[in-house]
Amino acid sequence: MGLLLAKILLLLGVAALCGAWFTYWWFRRNYEDITLEYLRSREEWASWRQSFEERLVAGGAADLQPLTQQLTALAAAVRAIHIPEPAPSDLAPLEARLDEIERRIGAIRVPEAVAPDLSPLMRSLAALETSVSGLSTPAAKELDVTAAMERLASLDSAVRAIRIPEPAPALNLAPLEARLGALEGAVRSMPLPLSPSVDLTSVLEAIGRLQARLESPPASQVAIRDGSRNLLTRPVHGKPDDLTQIKGVAKVLERKLHNVGVFYFWQIAEWSREDVAHVDSQLEAFQGRIDRDDWVTQATELAASPQAAHRPVEH
Repeated sequence: MGLLLAKILLLLGVAALCGAWFTYWWFRRNYEDITLEYLRSREEWASWRQSFEERLVAGGAADLQPLTQQLTALAAAVRAIHIPEPAPSDLAPLEARLDEIERRIGAIRVPEAVAPDLSPLMRSLAALETSVSGLSTPAAKELDVTAAMERLASLDSAVRAIRIPEPAPALNLAPLEARLGALEGAVRSMPLPLSPSVDLTSVLEAIGRLQARLESPPASQVAIRDGSRNLLTRPVHGKPDDLTQIKGVAKVLERKLHNVGVFYFWQIAEWSREDVAHVDSQLEAFQGRIDRDDWVTQATELAASPQAAHRPVEH
């Protein structure tokens, strides 16, 4: 370890000597002697000063009269400035006011602080604590829901016992259509003379009315549910409308409306307040939807669309 330190110290000494020699060499190469520079500067200054004095003497005396006149005018202007003496301030009223304030402050008597008597409050708190500690919380009683469960069970049985009647079978119009076809064939096969006076317009109109009655039976042939004005037992006026287009009517509610007897937009559009109340009473869990979502107004707009079923014409 000592040998290593000796080597390091030796190397540091050699590096220091090399650095000193290099520094001496570099300064001798790049800088001149400062003494020579100083002497040269003194000689140049002496020469410049001598030449300046010679030029100054050769130029003659300077004319300082304009400068003297300006200085004289400036001195006269300064002497002409009049600074007024400051007027003495009368501080007697202020001192009198301060003396009065000091006298009033000195006359103020601060009452001594008196400790409040808290004994009545402490007695009230003690009585309250005694009353609270004497309170007893009654034990919670188990709620008996047996009667409610029995009531719900009987209600469930009554609901399950409800039987919705099957819709009446569709009216068989095949014999009437066959007879109408035979009548139309007989009319067409009648030998009529070619005469411009023969007019078959009334016959064709009668056939058209018969066909219209077959396609759309009159209201007298459609069974209306009891207690209603336009609730039907079945959709006898064509394909039922898509009632889910009414805002608030889901698929399950549409099936409920079919069971009530509502199949078309024009039915809802014709409802009076009594009709609304009658149908609403049968919607059970959906009661209040008719007025809340304004079904009548929506159905009136939907019934006017080309895709909606049209109300049958009464004959």
